[in-house]
Amino acid sequence: MDKVVTLVKKVLEEHKAEDVSVIDVKERTPFAEYYVLATAGNIRQLNALCEIVEEELSKKKISINHIEGTPESGWMLIDAYHVIINVFSREERERVSLDQILAKK
Repeated sequence: MDKVVTLVKKVLEEHKAEDVSVIDVKERTPFAEYYVLATAGNIRQLNALCEIVEEELSKKKISINHIEGTPESGWMLIDAYHVIINVFSREERERVSLDQILAKK
């Protein structure tokens, strides 16, 4: 598995993110190789998870293209170029169903 994906997955799991999954999309999209999806238990945890991921990527000198969303929206996205990290509230993850969309071939 990719070193960025491995780091992000480890950080999310260590900080109690729920349902962390990695979806390989490199054969289906030109702008990313992997999507990492995770669920936060509440707004504070959603914000904290994104801050921690951002810090850890920075420490390892891994570039971030941009960050979108707010904790209040229930969905934040960290674009680390070939890895797109999505952290959701439970409700937003169910509503968006990105897992199902990305799982389709």
